[in-house]
Amino acid sequence: MVNVQKALQVWVQMPASFIRRLGLLSKSNNPWNKAFLKHLKRAKSLGVDAVILPVSWRVIEPYGPHSAELQSNWASYRRVIEICISQGLKVIPEFHSAATGLKDASLLNLLPDWLWGLLVNELSDDAADSIKYIDSYGQDSFAATSLWSDHLVLPYFERLLSGFQQHFSDLSDHIPHINLGGGPEGELRYPFLGFHSEGPDFLQLPCFSAAAKADFKQFIELQTKSEPALKNQDLYLQLMNDDFFEQQLSYLQDLHQGAESEAFNYFLSWYHQGLMDHGQRLLALADKVFNQQWQKTTLGLRFALHLPDLKNSAEIAELVSGLCPQLGADQQMQKNNWLQSFSRLLNGTWKSRTRLLICGLDESTQQNHWALISAAQDLNLQLITGNSQQVKLEQHAEWDKLLERVMKQDAFSGWILRDLDILSDDDGIGCSRLRQFGQLKYAQGQYQGAVRKSFRVMAPLHLKVASQKQLLEEENWQVFEQELNILREAGVTAVSTDLWWGLIEGRHPGEFDWSYYDRLVEVLDSNNMHWVPILSFHQAGGNVNDDFNQTIPLWLWGKLLEQHRDIESVRDLQYVSETGDASMEYVSLWADPYVLPYYLAFVQAFRDHYRCQAHLIDEINISMGPAGELRYPSYNAHDWGDYPNRGTLQCYSPLAQRDWCIYLRNKFNTIEALNYTFGTQHQSFDEITMPSADSLFENKKYIYSAWGRELLTWYNAKLVQHGHDVLGGVLKLFTDSDYINVPIGIKIPGIHWEISDPKMPRAAEISAGLIRVHPNLNHKNAGEYVQLLKGIIPEEYLSRVVVHFTCLEMINKDHEGYSRAEDLVNWMADAANEVGVELMGENALAGELYGEQGWQQMERALTRNPGYGGITLLRMQNFFDENKLPLTKLRSLVNRSI
Repeated sequence: MVNVQKALQVWVQMPASFIRRLGLLSKSNNPWNKAFLKHLKRAKSLGVDAVILPVSWRVIEPYGPHSAELQSNWASYRRVIEICISQGLKVIPEFHSAATGLKDASLLNLLPDWLWGLLVNELSDDAADSIKYIDSYGQDSFAATSLWSDHLVLPYFERLLSGFQQHFSDLSDHIPHINLGGGPEGELRYPFLGFHSEGPDFLQLPCFSAAAKADFKQFIELQTKSEPALKNQDLYLQLMNDDFFEQQLSYLQDLHQGAESEAFNYFLSWYHQGLMDHGQRLLALADKVFNQQWQKTTLGLRFALHLPDLKNSAEIAELVSGLCPQLGADQQMQKNNWLQSFSRLLNGTWKSRTRLLICGLDESTQQNHWALISAAQDLNLQLITGNSQQVKLEQHAEWDKLLERVMKQDAFSGWILRDLDILSDDDGIGCSRLRQFGQLKYAQGQYQGAVRKSFRVMAPLHLKVASQKQLLEEENWQVFEQELNILREAGVTAVSTDLWWGLIEGRHPGEFDWSYYDRLVEVLDSNNMHWVPILSFHQAGGNVNDDFNQTIPLWLWGKLLEQHRDIESVRDLQYVSETGDASMEYVSLWADPYVLPYYLAFVQAFRDHYRCQAHLIDEINISMGPAGELRYPSYNAHDWGDYPNRGTLQCYSPLAQRDWCIYLRNKFNTIEALNYTFGTQHQSFDEITMPSADSLFENKKYIYSAWGRELLTWYNAKLVQHGHDVLGGVLKLFTDSDYINVPIGIKIPGIHWEISDPKMPRAAEISAGLIRVHPNLNHKNAGEYVQLLKGIIPEEYLSRVVVHFTCLEMINKDHEGYSRAEDLVNWMADAANEVGVELMGENALAGELYGEQGWQQMERALTRNPGYGGITLLRMQNFFDENKLPLTKLRSLVNRSI
C-alpha cells in the first residue's frame, strides 16, 4: 500500500495557451505578466504546491537539433520557473514527445519540423513509413512519431532532456517531479486516426506500417517459444497472415465477435505491450539523463482514463488507445494484466522514482480504471489524479464522484487541477475547488469527515401541485427529473421531501401506501441525488405559501377517543388557544402519551420499507409540530396570528389545563404552599384556571410576575419534553447497521419578530414555546437557545442529531415588527457550537431568493465562525420560474462555499 501519511500534493497545470504566451514574458510591460503573477500568488494562498509547466520541443529547438544546448533558448522557461519559485511554488516540467492542443488550432503545438526530415534521411525509402502511425488506408498523423521508430526519435529527445538537465540543475530542489508526454496530448496512448473524418468507416487502428506488422510477427514468434503448440495450429497461420491486421478492424466493429476471437486477444496483447514498452523506454531515458543531484526528482507518465467515444463506444476507444490489455477479462484478470504491464513498465532502476498521472477519473465510464488503480496500489506505485477538462469543474455531480472515488482509497498521493486560468475570477469555481482541496489535503481516508458545506433543496409539497388539474401525471415526473439534473449540476446534493403521514397511512392504521415515494426515490437515485425524508406528522396546508392540502390521518381522532375513555372529545387532543380556537394541524403535545406509539409505528414502518435505500439517505428529519417545526401553533392562520404580533398561547385545552394543575400539585404539594408563594387564595388545585393571556403580557407581567413566569416556564418545559420524547423514541429505532450513520434531524423555527419590542421583548418566541422566561429577559442573547437544545437532545445522541434553523435570509429590522432575524441566526449558531450539535439552515420564505440581500445573508451565516454547515432552500419550484436570479445565485453560492 502507498504510504500517504503526509499531505496530498496539489498541482495546477499551466493553461493550454501557455506556449503562445511564453515569448511575452520577456516584455516587462506585457499585461499577461501581472495576471500570471497574480494567479500564482492566489494559487499559493489556496494551498497549491506546484505548477505543471509544458516544455515545447518546437520552441527550444525550432530549426534543428543541438539548439537545446544553448542557454539562450531556455531563457523564457528560466524566467517562468524563477517566478514560480519566488512565489513559493515548485515546478513540474512536462516534456512532450508528441503534439498537443489538437482540438484547437490556435493552441496547436507540433513537433519540430526538422525532426521529420532528419528521420526520413536516416531511413531507406521502404522503411520511411515507420516514422509515423499509419492506418489501413495509408493515411498518417502529424500528432506523434510512431513508437516503432523510438530507436530513431529518442536520441533526439534525449538531447532536449539533457539541455534542460544542464541548464536547470541548480534548481533541482524546486523540481520534485518530471513528467514525460508519451503520446498525443501528453498521454501514454496511441493516436485516434481518422477521429475527425466523416462517415461510418472512420474507425482505424494506427498500426498498419511495415514496421508495426513486422514487430507483430516477431512478437508471435516469441510467443511460440513459450507456447510451442501454437505453431502447429491454424491460429498461427491466421496470426502470421499479411491480411491479419485488416481482419482486426472487423473485430472492432463487432465487439462480441472480438471477445470470442483468440487471435484478437493476441493482437491486443501485442498492441498493449508495445505501448508499455514505449513508456518504459521514456522512463529509462529520463532516469539516465536526470541522475546524481536529480535522484529526489520522481519521473512519470500520464494515463488518460477519459477518452472520446469512438463509434459511440467507450470500450472501442479504450481498445484503440492501447489501454486494454485483454478483451473479455473479468476484473481480477484485468488487474492481473495491469500488474504484468506495470512490472514491464517499471523494469529498471527507475522503479522506485516513478509515479503516474491519472487524468479523467471524474469522467471515466470504463471499468478498467479500477483494475489499473488497484494494480498500481499493489505495486506501491504512486498515483496523481486530476480532472481532464476545465469545464468539468462546474459539474458538481461529476466532481463529487471524483472526490468520493479518490478520497476513499490510499492509492492517490496528489491532485492535478486544470488549469491556472481558472483562478482569474476571485469567486470562480477554480478558487473554490482549490479551497476545497486545501480542506481535504490532510483528510485522505477520512473523506466523510471532511468539512464541506451541504446544499439541499426542498421538493414541492407534492408533485401533483405542478399540474393545473391537481393530478399527478407522467409529465410531472419528467419535469421533476429535468429539474433534478439542473440542481445536481449546480451543486445541490440532496432533496428533502415531506412524507405525509395522512397520505401514507391515511386509510387505516397499519396500512401503508409508499408508492408515490417509491417512485420519487427511484428518480432521485437515477439522477445521483440523495434524499432527506421528512417524516411529517403535521398537516399540509394552512401555512405560508402552502399549495397542497393533506390532513393527518382522520381515523386517528376516533381511534384515540375509542382507546382512552378519559378523553371526552377531539378538542381535548388539539391545541386550543387563548381565543378558544382549536387547531387540527398537529396533535397536541398534551396527548403525547396517547399518540407517540402511532408516531413510532410509522417511523418503524418507514425504516423497514426503505432499508435498502438507506445509502441514499443523508438525513431523516422528524416533524415535531406545525409546519414540521418544534413549536406551538401560536401564529398560524387559523388564529389571530397575522405577522407581526406576539401570537397566541396554546394551552387552553382540557388536557393542557389538567396538566397545569398536576404540575402545580407536584411542585408545591399543598395548596397552602402555592398560595403562600404567589399570594393567592385558592381552595384547591382543581379550581386553578389559566390566566388571561392579555393580562400576562401587559406591563411585562410575563417577565416580572412570579405567577406569569411559573406558567410560561411550564409552557416551555412541556414543548421541550415533547421534543425530547419524540426525538429519543425515533433515535432508538435507528440503531441498526443500515441506519447507524444516518443523522436524525429536527427543525426549530426562527421566531424573529417582537425580539426588540420595548413593551414585550421576546413575546413571540415565548408564545411559540421556544424560550423560558427569566427576570433578565430582554432583546439580547442570554443563552436561551443553549437551554433549549440541551433540553431536547439526549446528551448521548449529540453526534447523531442535526438541528435545522430558519430565517437565514433575513436582516435585522427593528422598524418592521421589531425583527432581529440576523441576531437570532447568530445566537443559534453560538448555541449549537456550545452544545456540540451539527447545525443546518433554511430560508424562512421564498421571496428573498429573488434579491441580492437574501443571498448575502445566507452566505454570511455559512461563512460565520461558528456558523452553519449547510442550507436547505425552499422550494424547488422557485429555481425554475421566469426569474433566473435564484438559480444563478445558488450556483455562485455553492461555488464560493465548496
